[in-house]
Amino acid sequence: MPPALVYPRAAGSGRAGNGKSGLSSAIYFALLGFACGIAGFRIGWRLPGRLGLPFLQAAFGFIGFAAAWRAGGAPLGALAVGAWAAGASVVSIPTFHLAPEEADRRVLRAVPYRESMLGWLRTGRVPEGGPAATALAHGRRLAVYLAAALLTGNLLSLALGADLLNTMNAYVASLLRAARRPWVVALLGWNVWSLARVAAYVLLGSACAAPAFSWMGSPAPRGEVLALLAAGTAGVVLDLALKLGLSARCAAWLGSAVDLDAASGNRALH
Repeated sequence: MPPALVYPRAAGSGRAGNGKSGLSSAIYFALLGFACGIAGFRIGWRLPGRLGLPFLQAAFGFIGFAAAWRAGGAPLGALAVGAWAAGASVVSIPTFHLAPEEADRRVLRAVPYRESMLGWLRTGRVPEGGPAATALAHGRRLAVYLAAALLTGNLLSLALGADLLNTMNAYVASLLRAARRPWVVALLGWNVWSLARVAAYVLLGSACAAPAFSWMGSPAPRGEVLALLAAGTAGVVLDLALKLGLSARCAAWLGSAVDLDAASGNRALH
């Protein structure tokens, strides 16, 4: 009989502890989440069609999330999901860079999203329009994500998150292919407000999984869930504020570092 997988825990408790035990648990589940992000993309990329990739990524992400939640609660679950997103991005951007035609064919909304973002780089105006329209669009996407997290214990929301990650990473890969100054694209390709949004969604998705995990016998302390909700909400506000305040300037910096016509065709500059 194979040995059971043992998660790092605090002695005498069913949850990750403080001090060295808590640090070892955080490192362990961050690495597990990162590995799940890599494995989910690598295996999903081999599947036919367009839907298999994000759903397989979500399945791997949920493995890391659920294991971390059961060992250390909602904050450790959020850490695992954040690491999952990082792992998926680290492996997907080079893959999309090397296979641009397949990326356009396999990633949902890759082409229309890229065109909308290139329009932003050309004009400095965000794709959604004015501040009110931008806030409304953000609110609609957030509501769908939170409903998915609440109803499925964060499983379906991870699939939505994987789709968003793949779309954004395919866009960044197209910028790198057409970059005049690659270091600028590496620095600014992932907008700072997009990073804030990912962090906010990770925190809110973990918090919204609390009812499902409580029903499955792994309840989280109310204080943990409320702290994640507060931090995630702050991240949502920060995302919108940064986007409205910095979008024009960032578009000028990033747009000047890229051949936009080449990026539109997902072509290499040289």
